[in-house]
Amino acid sequence: MLIVTAAALVAPLAAQAVPRLDTPTTSAQATAKLHQLAQSSEKLAEQLNQAQIEVRAAQRTAATATQAAAAAEQRAHTAQRQLAALLASQYKAASFSRTAALLASNSTDGYLQTIQSMNLLTQHQSVVALTASKAIATSNAAAAQAKAAVATAVAKRDALAKRQADLKREVTKYKTLLATLTAAERAKYYNPVPLPSPATVNQVVLNAMAASTPEAPVGAGQPAHASGRAGTAIAEARAQLGKPYQYGGSGPGSFDCSGLTSWAWRAAGVSLPHSAAGQQGMGTPVSRENLQPGDLVFFGSPAYHVGLYVGDGMMIHAPTSGDVVKMSPLSYMSDYSGATRVG
Repeated sequence: MLIVTAAALVAPLAAQAVPRLDTPTTSAQATAKLHQLAQSSEKLAEQLNQAQIEVRAAQRTAATATQAAAAAEQRAHTAQRQLAALLASQYKAASFSRTAALLASNSTDGYLQTIQSMNLLTQHQSVVALTASKAIATSNAAAAQAKAAVATAVAKRDALAKRQADLKREVTKYKTLLATLTAAERAKYYNPVPLPSPATVNQVVLNAMAASTPEAPVGAGQPAHASGRAGTAIAEARAQLGKPYQYGGSGPGSFDCSGLTSWAWRAAGVSLPHSAAGQQGMGTPVSRENLQPGDLVFFGSPAYHVGLYVGDGMMIHAPTSGDVVKMSPLSYMSDYSGATRVG
């Protein structure tokens, strides 16, 4: 599932057009077309996930800016009213009228000091009004800018959604192509790299969970500092094996790739964005030779697919449309691009 950064979203959508599927004449051509469409589908799904995250973030910023603008305006109006009331009461008071000040003064200096005080109040009111006006203008400008950012983010998301609608029409062809393959060819398409037996899957996961408890001894090929929370995440991911892939799926009935990893790590108390690229930016980067059970492994740059590493070169992931959550070797995909440790 690909995550798209803000820069990637700015790229012309036409440059990322949905690939056209010409009718294949051989099963090999059909398989190649299916792989092409599957990867495009997954990349688009993750771009849409990221776009939705950006829309929500922009909406939160706009709401905060709008509230700040309203509060600034309210404070300014309150201060102006209070100052105006004070000034009016002082002008009306006999002791502060110019005539009274002149009659009550014992000297010219005393009279001038009284008049100066009254003038200072007037000037202060003007300063308060000017300051308030500038504060309101600044707050309103920030609110307008935030709202414009929302409109931009929504437009990007909607453009991606339109491309996804186009892709869904291609998925119909995808399903038709898949039906033309033999059972053996379909199995090879879904599992280009031989998958381990169920017994091996269970053993790998159990080994990973054991290696993820602080008390567990370090076994062959297992790291010494795996987090106990990683065991929880792996157990949760394992419980999802066999559930269908679904774009935007975040559980419990179906998942896309980043939906699965965020679901698994949420069970361990770690919050991850529903986006492969977003997840790639979290935690601590780790090299491939230092992978530990529970690490997130990424494919593509920016990442469009993510899985949960479980040890022995294996990961649990939600591959693509038409497939299910399963365990695969890292070599299942050719464009491994890195890993992070979040627990």
